[in-house]
Amino acid sequence: MLLKLLHKLKFKKQLRKKFSDQLSIQSSSVLLEGSNIDFRVGKQKRHYITIGEKCLINACFVFETQTGDVKIGNNVHLGGVNIICRSKIVIENDVTMAWGITLYDHNSHSIYWSKRQNDNVQCYSDYFEHNGNNVVNKDWSSVVEKPITIKSKAWIGFNVIILKGVTIGEGAVIGAGSIVTQDVPDWSVAAGNPARVVKSVKE
Repeated sequence: MLLKLLHKLKFKKQLRKKFSDQLSIQSSSVLLEGSNIDFRVGKQKRHYITIGEKCLINACFVFETQTGDVKIGNNVHLGGVNIICRSKIVIENDVTMAWGITLYDHNSHSIYWSKRQNDNVQCYSDYFEHNGNNVVNKDWSSVVEKPITIKSKAWIGFNVIILKGVTIGEGAVIGAGSIVTQDVPDWSVAAGNPARVVKSVKE
């Protein structure tokens, strides 16, 4: 048991050291084993991720460009979350998120064929010319991106997908397996695909 704990603490220190220029995390917070930060096209010397106090974080952070900003408040528990950020993602205080969750703040491709018709050709070319990195020269000019905000005291169930531009209200609950495409009001329960408010939980 002690060896397992020491291994986890070693992992935590290694990840902090590896991304010390891109990650700001309070000493009372823990990056759990399985967490990772993936910079697809290099990284700048700035804080892409800011994590507050007393958090337990199991998350994979993906930055497909040199833009993107993730802010996580205090007393947050991420049980297994994929955070794909090109714009901004904010998770406020006292938020609980289960496993298998994805936050995605952009579309990746245009909805119009004329604007995405060259995407696959470019990806294929980049893959071979840049050692498997297929987004080096991706054209982002027609890709829609909007910030995501999860307000304090929210609870997000497992396998939820939250898409660009969504705000999850304070104290809101998102049912397992939901796909959230629109804002969810404070102190409400939303579920389904697409997620709809099914109940109020006002205290």
